[in-house]
Amino acid sequence: MKFPKSSCMKIVQEISNIIGERVNMMDHEGMIIASTDPARIGTFHAGAKRVVEEKLEMLTIHGNEEYEGAKPGLNLPIEFQNDIIGVIGVTGPEKKVGKYGQIIKKMTEILLLDIAMRQEMDVEQRIRARFLNDWIHGLPQEINRQMVESGRQLGIDITNPRRILLVSIIPRHGPATVALQRVIDAAEGSVRKILGALTECIVFKSGSALVCLTPRAEDARMLEYAQAVKGRVEVNDALTVCVGIDDAVASYVHIRTAYQHAQKALRTCMRSPTRDIRLYDSINMEIFSGEIPDLMKLEYIRRIFRNCPLEEIEGWIALLDTYYGFEGSITQAAQALFIHKNTLQYRLRQLYEKTGYDPRSIRFSSLYYNAIHFYHDLGGKLELETESEETLAEALESVTHANETREIL
Repeated sequence: MKFPKSSCMKIVQEISNIIGERVNMMDHEGMIIASTDPARIGTFHAGAKRVVEEKLEMLTIHGNEEYEGAKPGLNLPIEFQNDIIGVIGVTGPEKKVGKYGQIIKKMTEILLLDIAMRQEMDVEQRIRARFLNDWIHGLPQEINRQMVESGRQLGIDITNPRRILLVSIIPRHGPATVALQRVIDAAEGSVRKILGALTECIVFKSGSALVCLTPRAEDARMLEYAQAVKGRVEVNDALTVCVGIDDAVASYVHIRTAYQHAQKALRTCMRSPTRDIRLYDSINMEIFSGEIPDLMKLEYIRRIFRNCPLEEIEGWIALLDTYYGFEGSITQAAQALFIHKNTLQYRLRQLYEKTGYDPRSIRFSSLYYNAIHFYHDLGGKLELETESEETLAEALESVTHANETREIL
């Protein structure tokens, strides 16, 4: 079995720190693959080659010229699953290093066994995650008896009634740094523990979100699970948790539909300024927005903000997103925007004058809500690489002839 060179370097360094001597590790061909002496890495060690070929229990080298590439010291075989897979050597006079013989041999074998077990677990986890991803993305006709049996061999009964809870842990402010990513990874571990403690609950990663397959439960119970996760993780002020929850589907063969519904609920949660947990049954426009082409969304935004330069639209979107996020409360929105409430009132009137749509009016609030939603769908890009006057004109015509949009406009 081959072990990563980085792992072998950690082993020789660990042993060297304990015994205070230089340590080398050679593969079954006698090549030095790890050493506390960097100059020796990648060189041939004839003594190690002999230990492997002749299955020696130990080889003591007394002089520099005795074996090619070898220095005085002790060399012992590394055994794994009854095979010699390499040699561990410690450099130094026999009287000094001889006492370390069996200690470094056993220590090396134990450390390698631990690495092998972790690798095996990683492989099993990857196989398990691949199967679960195939299931949640599979069409109903693909969820057959063979898949059910494959799941049972992995210890997963996909026929049990389940619901899906999607969890995304993101930085509260700014992009994730390397250090913050470690914090996020640890937080994901906490989520796995919380939900993994539930009977028959399965937690795995798909894309950037954690997929939590829980036993079927009512919405109230699903919200309790989500609140428990949110409460545990958001103890750290640097992180926020977004959660989307599906609606119960009729059968395990329709798990793809449940997953898609949970995704839509999660996206809605991520767009919300307050990051409130979202149930699929509580969302509205998000149900069909994925079916609308980006060019249509772009032209819709431009029509609503038709008298606003592109560079202004982002600012208006941010202001309205906060304003509507606080249910139209001038006081709360002004506090969140760090401006005086009179300033907010003035800006809302200014937007009314520019667009002809009063953002404070219930009649026109839906127009702005749609524009905000489309803007987030486009990732804030108000110019698409493929756009042209003709394609925008075609998009406009499509929008104009769409019944629901025509009613709005």
